[in-house]
Amino acid sequence: MTNAYTIIRNNIKLASIVLLAISLFCFAMFQGGFVSWFIFFTISPFLLYAVMLYFVPLKFAIIERTIYPSHPKHGDDLGITVSFRNNTWIPLAFLVVREMTNEHHINNNSKLIFVGFKRSFDWTYEVKNVTRGEYRFQGLEFTVTDFFGWAIRHKKVEQPHTILVYPKTVTIPFSTMQMQYDQGSVVSKYTIMKDTTMVAGVRNYQPGDRFSWIHWKSFAKDATLRTKEFEDRQAQRLLVCIQQSSLKHFEQAVSLTASIMQSIVKHRGEVSFATAGENRLYMPLVRTDGQLEKVMRHLAVVKANGEDTASIIVRSRHQGLNQSILIIVTGEFTKECQQLLLSNTQQVRAIICFVIVTIDELKSMTNTYRTMGQNRVVYLTEDMFSQAFTEVNRP
Repeated sequence: MTNAYTIIRNNIKLASIVLLAISLFCFAMFQGGFVSWFIFFTISPFLLYAVMLYFVPLKFAIIERTIYPSHPKHGDDLGITVSFRNNTWIPLAFLVVREMTNEHHINNNSKLIFVGFKRSFDWTYEVKNVTRGEYRFQGLEFTVTDFFGWAIRHKKVEQPHTILVYPKTVTIPFSTMQMQYDQGSVVSKYTIMKDTTMVAGVRNYQPGDRFSWIHWKSFAKDATLRTKEFEDRQAQRLLVCIQQSSLKHFEQAVSLTASIMQSIVKHRGEVSFATAGENRLYMPLVRTDGQLEKVMRHLAVVKANGEDTASIIVRSRHQGLNQSILIIVTGEFTKECQQLLLSNTQQVRAIICFVIVTIDELKSMTNTYRTMGQNRVVYLTEDMFSQAFTEVNRP
C-alpha cells in the first residue's frame, strides 16, 4: 500500500514538472520578449535536472560502520561512524542519510549533505546514554532531492550490523566470606579463590583450564597435556543466579550479577551461572574469559520474565548443586524468595540473597542484614555494590 502510494505521488509530481515546463514554453512563445525567454531558459535546467532525477538509477554502497567503544556498557555514549560511497553517474544536489533501525533514539539520527561531485562520505554521530541490550542496524536510507524539492527519491541500502551493550559493572574487591552451617554449630571461613601456590597433583587437561596451569614437565615426557591441581581446602563452589521474576530494580540486579561474576572469575573462583527465564542458560563452570564473555552476552539481553528463578534452579538438581553456595541477586525480596530461604533446602549448602534497594528504603529499615538459619539476606544500594562480599560478613 505504501509503495503504491509513493508511485502515485511520484507520478503526480513528474506530471506537474512536465506541465510546468510546457506552461513556461507556451508563455515564452506567446508573450515573447527577453524577459519571458530569460525566465524559461533560467528555470529549464532545474526542470530538466528534476526530470532526470526521476529516471536515473541511484547507486549507494556502505563501505564500513565503526562503533566505539567496541564493548559498550550501560550508560556509555556510543560514537558511530558510517563510511559510504555515492556511485550515481550524475551529480546530486542534496542528500539526506538516515539510519534504519528499530531503536527510536537511533532511528531519529539523520544528516543533510550537499553532494555535488563528491563520491565518498563519512557520517559520524553520537548516541547518548545507551541502555543495556542488543542494537540492530539494518542499513541506511538515502533521500535525494533537487534544488527546489520538485523530485524526491528514496534508496535503501541494507547492511545488517549488531552490537551488544553490556551491563554496567563495578569492581568488587575480593573478601573472605564467613558462612555458618548446621544451625550455628560451626562458623567457617571460605575463600572463592584457589591457592595456586600449593600444587597437589596433576590431571588430564580439560577445556577451560588456564594456560598457566599446564604442567609442562609431564608434557615434555609424553606430549600429553596435563593440568596442575592445587590444594583447595578452603575453596567455595558458588552458583550465581539472577531473579528474573521481579521487574523492580532489575537493571541494577543485572549490573550487580555481572560485577559478581567478573570478580569471581578474576580471582580464579569456582563459580557456576544460571538463569531460568526466557532463553534460560546454565553454565556448570565459568572459569575462562571466553566463558565469562558468554555470561556477559547473556546478561546483555536478559529480561525480567519467567517464573521464580531461584526456586527453579534449586529444583533442577544440577550436578554439583548440593556442594554449592547459591547467590541470588534480586530487586525485590518476594514471598517465594523468603520461603526458599526458610525451607532449609538440602539441594544447596547455603543461600546468600542480595536484595537491591534505594537509599530511602535502606534508611527506613531497622535491620539491613538478616539471617535465616544457615542462609543470609543482604540489602544493598547501588552505591554499595563494591562492598557486596564484605557485607556478607557483617555481624
